[in-house]
Amino acid sequence: MTSPHRTVRRHHEVRAMLADPGLTVLPAPRPPFALTVAWLRGAVSRFADGPEHAARRAAAEEVLAALDPAALRAETFRQASAHPEQAGLVPVRVLARAFGVPEADAGRAVRAVAALAPVYLPAPDAPPPTGPDIASADEGVALLSRLLGDPEPARLAVLAGLLAQACDSTAGLIRNALAAGTQPCPVEGLLAETLRHDPPVRALRRTPAPARPATLDDAAGSAMVGEMEPEARGGTEPEVVVLDVAAANRDPAVFDDPDRFRPGRAPNHLTFGAGLRPCPAPEVALALAAGVVMAVRR
Repeated sequence: MTSPHRTVRRHHEVRAMLADPGLTVLPAPRPPFALTVAWLRGAVSRFADGPEHAARRAAAEEVLAALDPAALRAETFRQASAHPEQAGLVPVRVLARAFGVPEADAGRAVRAVAALAPVYLPAPDAPPPTGPDIASADEGVALLSRLLGDPEPARLAVLAGLLAQACDSTAGLIRNALAAGTQPCPVEGLLAETLRHDPPVRALRRTPAPARPATLDDAAGSAMVGEMEPEARGGTEPEVVVLDVAAANRDPAVFDDPDRFRPGRAPNHLTFGAGLRPCPAPEVALALAAGVVMAVRR
């Protein structure tokens, strides 16, 4: 027997559910410390709730507060201007350097993050990762730790999680903005409308709190147990609510002519979340993306 599964698409309903303390994220397993993606997923704020989430989020916000968005934007612009063919990975390189990776090792850091990100943040329609996928991702975590100077585990989780976000969501925002093919407009308006019209993260999942603690299936573990659809996990599970952010961002009750790409709208999209768990770093994500998009669109 599997869990019921429903999808919410209206803007006001998605916003309300993001603010509902009776809903929580689907938790990831929490294996003991090891340089693996399974450990990383269990150690970040993204897949935690309650006081644990609050503490991990505070640690991430402390790291983010030390970053200068204007400097990040300038550096991504410089690097994307010099290497437009690598534009999508420039944010990872710039952020890795900001986190202390030496310039000589920045390319290796990018490759490490590119290896771990698809297993850490799998695409909704992606097949489960294979053994070689997980092994490659684990090697990426271990290499990234060394390049960051082997920080203590809590800090490593913060840094690796932020770099994976830059490799996934921020890179997706850049791709979608560059594909928009819109008339000339300020980059801020272009990115805001891209976030609404074609968000890099199209849906979020929630389940009634308190969620059943996740456990590893076996000694090898699965990095994906916490985010797999209930049907894939087997057994009876709590209800899963899919918050369709992409549909909410085109709700005609909120957005006039919602299917039209029109920079300059009021920024009412839900791509950065809302309520209890909004994105902790919208300014950093937008700065990284803006520098790249400006460079490529020149």
